[in-house]
Amino acid sequence: MRDLVATELRRAAVRQDRAERRIALSRLSGKVKIVDADRRLLRLVIGKSSAGAEVLSPWVRWQESAAGGMRIHSQPAIGEQMALVSQSGTVGEISIAVPATYDRDHAAPSTSSDTSVFERGAGRIELGADGILLKGPVKIEGPLLTHNDRNIGEDHRHTEVREGGDISGPPQE
Repeated sequence: MRDLVATELRRAAVRQDRAERRIALSRLSGKVKIVDADRRLLRLVIGKSSAGAEVLSPWVRWQESAAGGMRIHSQPAIGEQMALVSQSGTVGEISIAVPATYDRDHAAPSTSSDTSVFERGAGRIELGADGILLKGPVKIEGPLLTHNDRNIGEDHRHTEVREGGDISGPPQE
C-alpha cells in the first residue's frame, strides 16, 4: 500500500513540475538579436547559458499592431525588447514575439499624456488636442492634393498670373 501511495505522490510531483515549467515558458522576455525581413521572422535573446553564451529563441513570427481592415507594418529593431509568447508553454515555431515595453536601449518618444506619437528614424507624427504635427522629411504621392477643397497638387493653376516678380492670385477652384 505504501508503494502505491509513494508512486502516486511521485507522479503528482512530476505532473506539477511539468505544469509549472509550461507556465514559466508561456511568456519569456527577450531582446531582438536577428531579423529575417523577407520571411518576417526573428530570433530573441531569451537568456544566457551557464558558460555565458546567449540563448536564442527559435525563428518566430512577430505580432503587428493591426493586420485586418487597417494594416500596420513595423519591423522590430535589433535590441528591441519583446515578449516571446507560447500559449502551450512549449517554445517553438508556433510561439510569437509581441512588442513589450520601453527600456534604456529604446526610450519612449514622448512623456505627454494627451499626445500620441509615432516615430521611426527621422520621421515623427504627433496626434494631439491641437491637431496633427509632422516632423522630418515629408513626401506626398498621389494624383490629387487638396487644402480646404482647393487643388494644390502639381497640376494646379493660379489666377491673376502676371509676368515678372509679381505675386499671383490663389489657385483656381
